[in-house]
Amino acid sequence: MRESFSLNRTFESLEEFVDTVSGRLQCPVTMEDANHHLLAYSSHAGETDEARVATIIGRRVPEKVINKFWKEGIIPKLNQQDEPLVIPPIEDIGLGRRVAAAIRRKGEVLGYLWVIDTYSRLTEEDLEDLQFAASKAAHQLLQMSRQRRKREKSREELLWQMLTGEAGTHEDIIRQLSEIGIRTDLPLAVIVFRFEQIDEAHYQKLAYAAKTTQKLHVLIDTRDDEQAVLLVAPHHHDTYEASALQFTETLLARMPEKRGIWSGCGSACSNYEGIEESFHEAQRTAELKQKHPDALQGVRFYKELGIFRYVTLLEETGKLEQLPLPPSLLTLASYDRENNAHMIDTLEKYLAFDGSVAETARALHVHVNTLGYRLRRMEEIAGISLKNPAQKAGLYLDLQLFRNRLC
Repeated sequence: MRESFSLNRTFESLEEFVDTVSGRLQCPVTMEDANHHLLAYSSHAGETDEARVATIIGRRVPEKVINKFWKEGIIPKLNQQDEPLVIPPIEDIGLGRRVAAAIRRKGEVLGYLWVIDTYSRLTEEDLEDLQFAASKAAHQLLQMSRQRRKREKSREELLWQMLTGEAGTHEDIIRQLSEIGIRTDLPLAVIVFRFEQIDEAHYQKLAYAAKTTQKLHVLIDTRDDEQAVLLVAPHHHDTYEASALQFTETLLARMPEKRGIWSGCGSACSNYEGIEESFHEAQRTAELKQKHPDALQGVRFYKELGIFRYVTLLEETGKLEQLPLPPSLLTLASYDRENNAHMIDTLEKYLAFDGSVAETARALHVHVNTLGYRLRRMEEIAGISLKNPAQKAGLYLDLQLFRNRLC
């Protein structure tokens, strides 16, 4: 390390810190937090690129850059090593050659230092100094991290008050949100991600993905038992549903283990007293998708649940186990056991494909004529009509409620 390069002093600002590092390396430097929000950038003139300009203007790294870094394994590698990482140019995201170092303390990543090195001028000594600068930057960011956690705790308390209807009137909620710096000129909604098993590591990965995607504003997030709860706002009044769909797809794609995660989106509400109901909608949607993953695979919103909205109401009565099994399904189940005929499976698939013989036959790997015969035989045995809309709806609901008891 050059004697003239010293970081063992107090800096009045993060800008002064990155200017010092930039002066030593003679390259532009930026500092980001762990969620890729811009904290400071050097005033060093000269080389730049599209990605740096967009980061400075937007005060955060563009989502296309973050996504590319994850796809290329750059961020995971950066998070796992102390040494600076050299990143070759990536033209399709406007990124020139970079050298980056993670800022960490006791294994926790607090942020990153990014250096533009267009002409590959940095030497081994320069890289050592960058690594040293990253270790010193941890002291600069630690206090900010503690302050952020304190703010997040108070935000989470307000979120739970809103989710449980204890935050007061619409005007009360506006006042409380304004006090913690959250804008109140857009509709708000709740999105829930339910996990088969969740630990702090899973939650942090989801929270990171949520805060770095730019499909929606993630205002507050919290964890509760086996679910993550997000309070979100769209960028514009009329874009929530399309943005929520992209948002959930992006987050699930970013998770290293995609199985065992179910999402649910509540309705957006301009009257913030509706946040409690938005939470209940999101929660019920995620819970039902966990119980009925095949039937509800493509569902995101509560309003898309259709007949499953009533499944929840029936389950909540606690009397399902006391109800007798439908005679038609009992007859088919008995016929299956005696003849190995797969009538229940066939009926379930046929109803799931909305009565499409071709799609059902493909799913069951049988000829359409074989399926046609099986459906006619099913009607004879069970005394049902698969052309009657009311009977079809009733059979579909019965299968969702009693399928496990038919086995």
